[in-house]
Amino acid sequence: RIITITQFANAVSSVGVVAPVAYLLYIMLSPKTTEEKRRVLFIIPIFIAYCFTNLVSYQGNTVLSIYAETSVNMNFFGKEITPASFVTLQSIFSILFGSLITGLWAKLGKKQPTTPGKMGIGTLCYGISILIMVLPFQIYAPGEKASPLWLISFYAVYTVGEAICWSAGTSAATIVAPAAFATQMLTIWSMGQSTGASLSALAANFYKEGSESMYFLAIGVAVVAAAVIILVLQKPLAHGMGIDKKD
Repeated sequence: RIITITQFANAVSSVGVVAPVAYLLYIMLSPKTTEEKRRVLFIIPIFIAYCFTNLVSYQGNTVLSIYAETSVNMNFFGKEITPASFVTLQSIFSILFGSLITGLWAKLGKKQPTTPGKMGIGTLCYGISILIMVLPFQIYAPGEKASPLWLISFYAVYTVGEAICWSAGTSAATIVAPAAFATQMLTIWSMGQSTGASLSALAANFYKEGSESMYFLAIGVAVVAAAVIILVLQKPLAHGMGIDKKD
């Protein structure tokens, strides 16, 4: 039987989703993990949310990159820009918002949100960013060039979420890691990026020209729902991980 490119991509992507789950189970079932097992269990919802944020991130590198090249008016306030300009802008946003978020947490001190709370807020930003991209497909007719401000808004909101989630999530993974698997827990957390890429590849099966609004809406609703769950459960999650008010 001949395997198509799509079938092969789906199979590889499925492995990318299952791999961190198997790795987590291995750590939790290991005899080297004792009372630390409970802490690891409570990080799972946060890890799932992190995978969802990377699903949004990879939309910017795939579907939205093509959208920028084919469907966006590159005349920005009288100056001609290129699709690559959005990547440069994202880098600028990363430096700007990363510094602002770090300063905000420092200023809030003990009043800052719990680590799961930060993950919930950051994940919500990711969900809102992709929901923003529903609007241009509703406003502009097929073949009509959209304003670059829509993509700029997407990258701005999504980068705020990235600035919040990256530091909070990495810190949480470090703190709850069993002593025997300190490095492996960080590896699993980093695998959230490849899992997000795999989810993005699987989601691409549902992307059809003319149904972009529903595609982005479905992703946005799923990510926002994950964020709301984390925010609602932030206190028990923080308590279960033993990181109440810690970063």
